[in-house]
Amino acid sequence: MLKRIETAISIIAAVLLFLLMIITFIDVIGRNFFNRPLNGAAELTELMLASTVFLMLPLIAIRQKHIVVDLLDFVGNRIFKAAQTVIGVAVGVFLFGMMAWRLFILAESTARYNDLTPTLKIPIAPLVYGMSLFSGLTAIAFVGLAVTMFRSGSKRPVGQADAPGELAARSPNT
Repeated sequence: MLKRIETAISIIAAVLLFLLMIITFIDVIGRNFFNRPLNGAAELTELMLASTVFLMLPLIAIRQKHIVVDLLDFVGNRIFKAAQTVIGVAVGVFLFGMMAWRLFILAESTARYNDLTPTLKIPIAPLVYGMSLFSGLTAIAFVGLAVTMFRSGSKRPVGQADAPGELAARSPNT
């Protein structure tokens, strides 16, 4: 079931990116060759970018494909690595939980004032509700990672490597 949801979300994100590419192409051609940019292209770009980013956040958390900066990679202590992972998961839960809460408040406000995009008059509230929902799902994904990590007795989430080349050597997906 989770694999189907993951596939559906990936397809939706790919379609949004393709539409974004088409809109940008039409806008650039219209602007540069015909002096007629696509009306509302900037608004559609903003809406599709926000949709794509927030749509993919839970998948990135589940797949553990975050951007990672290894500042303290030289510390080889397993207890330190376990603490680092726990802190990372806790920060993820906290930040995405806060984002979900604040975005929900913003969505309520935009719905109450019936905020629309300036040119195309597209309602903004559904997008912000979606951003809040997917931020909340990302926080839940981090909680799921923590539960999985503690149930398995692992010092790090499943799939996270000790060394840069270790995951590639173990992973059947690469």
